[in-house]
Amino acid sequence: MKFIMAYSGGKDCTLCLDRLIRQGHEPVALFTTVTRRGFNYNHGIRRDVYEKYEELLGIPVIFCETAELHNEDDMYNVLKEAIEKYHADAMVTGDIYREDVAAWNRHLAERLNIELVCPLWNESSESILNEVLDRGYKFLIKAVKTYYLDPSYIGKQITKELIEDFRQKKMDICGEDGEYHSITVDGPIFKGPMKVIFKEPVVGGGRAMSDVLLEG
Repeated sequence: MKFIMAYSGGKDCTLCLDRLIRQGHEPVALFTTVTRRGFNYNHGIRRDVYEKYEELLGIPVIFCETAELHNEDDMYNVLKEAIEKYHADAMVTGDIYREDVAAWNRHLAERLNIELVCPLWNESSESILNEVLDRGYKFLIKAVKTYYLDPSYIGKQITKELIEDFRQKKMDICGEDGEYHSITVDGPIFKGPMKVIFKEPVVGGGRAMSDVLLEG
Protein backbone atom coordinates (compact mmCIF):
# COMPACT_ATOMS: atom_id res chain seq x y z
CA MET A 1 0.00 0.00 0.00
CA LYS A 2 1.26 3.45 -0.92
CA PHE A 3 -0.04 6.02 1.54
CA ILE A 4 -0.07 9.72 2.38
CA MET A 5 0.35 10.36 6.10
CA ALA A 6 -1.45 13.29 7.73
CA TYR A 7 1.55 14.43 9.73
CA SER A 8 1.68 16.93 12.59
CA GLY A 9 5.08 15.86 13.89
CA GLY A 10 3.47 14.37 17.00
CA LYS A 11 3.98 10.94 18.52
CA ASP A 12 0.72 9.33 17.31
CA CYS A 13 1.20 9.98 13.59
CA THR A 14 4.87 9.01 13.95
CA LEU A 15 3.83 5.68 15.47
CA CYS A 16 1.44 5.14 12.55
CA LEU A 17 4.35 5.69 10.14
CA ASP A 18 6.53 3.30 12.12
CA ARG A 19 3.94 0.52 12.17
CA LEU A 20 3.00 0.74 8.51
CA ILE A 21 6.62 0.85 7.35
CA ARG A 22 7.36 -2.28 9.41
CA GLN A 23 4.34 -3.95 7.79
CA GLY A 24 5.85 -3.33 4.37
CA HIS A 25 3.74 -0.34 3.30
CA GLU A 26 5.27 2.69 1.60
CA PRO A 27 4.78 6.28 2.79
CA VAL A 28 4.88 8.37 -0.38
CA ALA A 29 4.25 11.76 1.26
CA LEU A 30 3.53 13.58 4.51
CA PHE A 31 0.65 16.06 4.50
CA THR A 32 0.15 19.08 6.75
CA THR A 33 -1.79 22.33 6.73
CA VAL A 34 -0.03 25.62 7.40
CA THR A 35 -1.10 29.20 7.89
CA ARG A 36 -0.11 32.00 5.53
CA ARG A 37 2.68 32.76 8.01
CA GLY A 38 4.02 29.21 7.68
CA PHE A 39 2.94 27.61 10.97
CA ASN A 40 1.06 24.32 11.28
CA TYR A 41 -2.47 24.65 12.64
CA ASN A 42 -3.03 23.34 16.22
CA HIS A 43 0.62 22.40 16.86
CA GLY A 44 2.10 25.68 15.63
CA ILE A 45 5.17 24.00 14.15
CA ARG A 46 7.18 26.04 11.66
CA ARG A 47 7.40 25.14 8.00
CA ASP A 48 11.19 24.75 8.17
CA VAL A 49 10.78 22.11 10.88
CA TYR A 50 8.62 20.08 8.49
CA GLU A 51 11.28 20.55 5.82
CA LYS A 52 13.72 19.03 8.33
CA TYR A 53 11.34 16.10 8.81
CA GLU A 54 11.44 15.60 5.05
CA GLU A 55 15.22 15.36 5.26
CA LEU A 56 15.36 13.11 8.34
CA LEU A 57 12.53 10.78 7.32
CA GLY A 58 13.28 10.75 3.61
CA ILE A 59 9.62 11.38 2.77
CA PRO A 60 8.42 14.43 0.81
CA VAL A 61 6.19 16.88 2.69
CA ILE A 62 3.10 18.34 1.04
CA PHE A 63 2.00 21.70 2.42
CA CYS A 64 -1.56 22.92 2.17
CA GLU A 65 -1.42 26.66 2.79
CA THR A 66 -4.86 27.82 3.86
CA ALA A 67 -6.49 30.72 5.67
CA GLU A 68 -8.42 28.43 8.02
CA LEU A 69 -7.87 25.05 9.66
CA HIS A 70 -10.49 22.97 7.87
CA ASN A 71 -10.83 24.61 4.48
CA GLU A 72 -12.10 21.52 2.75
CA ASP A 73 -11.65 22.73 -0.81
CA ASP A 74 -8.02 23.75 -0.24
CA MET A 75 -7.22 20.40 1.35
CA TYR A 76 -9.11 18.48 -1.33
CA ASN A 77 -7.25 20.20 -4.16
CA VAL A 78 -3.79 19.70 -2.65
CA LEU A 79 -4.46 16.06 -1.72
CA LYS A 80 -6.06 15.23 -5.06
CA GLU A 81 -2.95 16.43 -6.86
CA ALA A 82 -0.68 14.50 -4.45
CA ILE A 83 -2.69 11.29 -4.79
CA GLU A 84 -2.33 11.43 -8.56
CA LYS A 85 1.36 12.41 -8.44
CA TYR A 86 2.41 9.69 -5.98
CA HIS A 87 -0.17 7.03 -7.00
CA ALA A 88 -1.34 6.77 -3.39
CA ASP A 89 -3.78 4.05 -2.36
CA ALA A 90 -4.67 5.41 1.07
CA MET A 91 -4.65 8.37 3.40
CA VAL A 92 -3.55 7.65 6.98
CA THR A 93 -4.36 9.56 10.18
CA GLY A 94 -3.37 9.11 13.81
CA ASP A 95 -6.92 9.40 15.18
CA ILE A 96 -7.54 7.41 18.38
CA TYR A 97 -11.10 8.01 19.57
CA ARG A 98 -12.33 11.49 18.62
CA GLU A 99 -15.33 10.62 16.45
CA ASP A 100 -15.84 14.24 15.34
CA VAL A 101 -12.31 14.38 13.91
CA ALA A 102 -12.54 10.90 12.39
CA ALA A 103 -15.88 11.73 10.75
CA TRP A 104 -14.39 14.80 9.08
CA ASN A 105 -11.45 12.75 7.80
CA ARG A 106 -13.80 10.04 6.50
CA HIS A 107 -15.79 12.68 4.65
CA LEU A 108 -12.66 14.08 3.00
CA ALA A 109 -11.41 10.61 2.06
CA GLU A 110 -14.76 9.71 0.53
CA ARG A 111 -14.72 12.90 -1.52
CA LEU A 112 -11.20 12.02 -2.69
CA ASN A 113 -12.30 8.44 -3.40
CA ILE A 114 -9.39 7.05 -1.39
CA GLU A 115 -9.20 4.59 1.50
CA LEU A 116 -8.83 6.08 4.99
CA VAL A 117 -6.63 4.06 7.36
CA CYS A 118 -6.52 4.81 11.11
CA PRO A 119 -4.03 2.34 12.64
CA LEU A 120 -4.56 3.52 16.24
CA TRP A 121 -8.36 3.72 16.20
CA ASN A 122 -9.97 2.64 19.50
CA GLU A 123 -6.67 1.46 20.97
CA SER A 124 -5.97 2.36 24.57
CA SER A 125 -3.86 5.42 25.30
CA GLU A 126 -1.78 3.21 27.58
CA SER A 127 -0.84 0.74 24.85
CA ILE A 128 -0.10 3.51 22.32
CA LEU A 129 2.26 5.38 24.64
CA ASN A 130 3.99 2.22 25.79
CA GLU A 131 4.54 1.15 22.18
CA VAL A 132 5.94 4.45 20.96
CA LEU A 133 8.27 4.65 23.97
CA ASP A 134 9.34 1.00 23.71
CA ARG A 135 10.12 1.56 20.02
CA GLY A 136 12.66 4.18 21.13
CA TYR A 137 11.04 7.40 19.94
CA LYS A 138 11.92 10.67 21.62
CA PHE A 139 9.15 13.24 21.73
CA LEU A 140 8.79 16.50 23.64
CA ILE A 141 5.81 18.52 24.86
CA LYS A 142 5.28 21.57 22.66
CA ALA A 143 1.91 22.93 23.85
CA VAL A 144 -0.48 22.34 26.75
CA LYS A 145 -3.96 23.13 27.95
CA THR A 146 -3.25 24.99 31.16
CA TYR A 147 -6.31 23.46 32.88
CA TYR A 148 -4.32 20.21 32.99
CA LEU A 149 -0.66 21.16 32.69
CA ASP A 150 1.17 24.37 33.48
CA PRO A 151 3.63 25.93 31.01
CA SER A 152 6.63 24.43 32.81
CA TYR A 153 5.82 21.10 31.11
CA ILE A 154 6.68 22.53 27.69
CA GLY A 155 9.98 21.15 26.41
CA LYS A 156 9.85 18.09 28.68
CA GLN A 157 10.53 14.69 27.15
CA ILE A 158 7.63 12.29 27.64
CA THR A 159 8.73 9.25 29.63
CA LYS A 160 6.95 6.49 31.51
CA GLU A 161 7.59 8.47 34.69
CA LEU A 162 5.89 11.53 33.23
CA ILE A 163 2.91 9.39 32.18
CA GLU A 164 2.33 8.60 35.86
CA ASP A 165 2.13 12.34 36.45
CA PHE A 166 -0.49 12.61 33.68
CA ARG A 167 -2.58 9.91 35.34
CA GLN A 168 -2.64 11.84 38.59
CA LYS A 169 -4.12 14.80 36.73
CA LYS A 170 -7.10 12.74 35.45
CA MET A 171 -6.36 13.53 31.81
CA ASP A 172 -6.04 11.40 28.71
CA ILE A 173 -2.40 10.37 28.86
CA CYS A 174 -2.10 10.51 25.04
CA GLY A 175 -3.44 14.08 24.99
CA GLU A 176 -6.15 13.10 22.50
CA ASP A 177 -8.40 15.91 23.75
CA GLY A 178 -5.63 18.47 23.30
CA GLU A 179 -4.27 18.26 26.85
CA TYR A 180 -0.85 18.50 25.22
CA HIS A 181 0.77 18.36 21.79
CA SER A 182 4.10 16.69 21.14
CA ILE A 183 6.92 17.04 18.65
CA THR A 184 8.95 13.95 17.71
CA VAL A 185 12.67 14.55 17.40
CA ASP A 186 14.26 11.11 17.06
CA GLY A 187 13.53 7.43 16.62
CA PRO A 188 14.07 4.29 14.52
CA ILE A 189 12.76 5.73 11.24
CA PHE A 190 14.81 8.95 11.59
CA LYS A 191 18.17 9.26 9.82
CA GLY A 192 19.39 11.25 12.83
CA PRO A 193 18.09 13.39 15.69
CA MET A 194 16.40 16.73 15.11
CA LYS A 195 17.93 19.31 17.47
CA VAL A 196 15.47 21.99 18.54
CA ILE A 197 15.25 25.02 20.80
CA PHE A 198 12.07 25.97 22.67
CA LYS A 199 11.31 29.66 22.97
CA GLU A 200 9.49 31.18 25.96
CA PRO A 201 5.90 29.86 25.93
CA VAL A 202 3.05 32.18 24.98
CA VAL A 203 0.19 31.77 27.45
CA GLY A 204 -3.44 32.74 26.89
CA GLY A 205 -6.92 31.43 26.19
CA GLY A 206 -6.39 28.37 28.34
CA ARG A 207 -3.35 27.27 26.37
CA ALA A 208 0.43 27.63 26.45
CA MET A 209 2.54 27.08 23.36
CA SER A 210 6.21 27.45 22.55
CA ASP A 211 7.68 28.32 19.19
CA VAL A 212 10.22 25.64 18.30
CA LEU A 213 13.32 26.55 16.32
CA LEU A 214 15.84 24.29 14.66
CA GLU A 215 19.16 24.44 16.51
CA GLY A 216 21.92 26.03 14.49
